[in-house]
Amino acid sequence: MLSLRDYQRASLDALYGHWAEGGGNGLIVLPTGAGKALVIAALVRETLERWPDLRICIVTHVRELVSQNFKELLGYWPGAPAGIYSAGLGRRDTHSRILFCGMQSVWNKVARLGAFDLVIVDEAHLIPRASDTS
Repeated sequence: MLSLRDYQRASLDALYGHWAEGGGNGLIVLPTGAGKALVIAALVRETLERWPDLRICIVTHVRELVSQNFKELLGYWPGAPAGIYSAGLGRRDTHSRILFCGMQSVWNKVARLGAFDLVIVDEAHLIPRASDTS
């Protein structure tokens, strides 16, 4: 099984600490090549181990990252209850406990996909500041 590097573990521990102190949305910033996909995989697995009834969405802007993040999770956690909703990848899973999504494929599909308890945004710096965008 893949294992986290010290700085990856520290980033997750800081997020859990933030949540434990009543903090809201958290942000983990890692440079290119630091293993963000593995950190996301660990976050998803550890979150579902603590709270098994949660539903998690991982969303990003390009199909390559959707696929990469999905594959990394399966490498870290074989048999994870995960699916993909991405037109670019030709997959439209809707009922998976963990759902990897392309932003353009899901931004207007809330009714079809159902509720999520945790949304993880890969490449969050691309979220526009304007609230009137998709």
